[in-house]
Amino acid sequence: MTQDEAIALIRKLLLAESQEELQNLISIHLPQMDSTFFAVLTEAAEIESDRNPAVGARLTSLAQTLLPLRTLI
Repeated sequence: MTQDEAIALIRKLLLAESQEELQNLISIHLPQMDSTFFAVLTEAAEIESDRNPAVGARLTSLAQTLLPLRTLI
């Protein structure tokens, strides 16, 4: 996965309108979530925490949801 693909997927996940939609997107895209994806997600969460705390919190929450699933990849 490229950085641009990771950013696009992160945006897609953040725009999920419900928990059910988010879980569905995660199920679909989990095999594509590689080290680049997690590096971009972690960096975005850190950067946005300073710039926009609400977005930073959403990114951090997403990372906390996804990191345990990383072992399933």
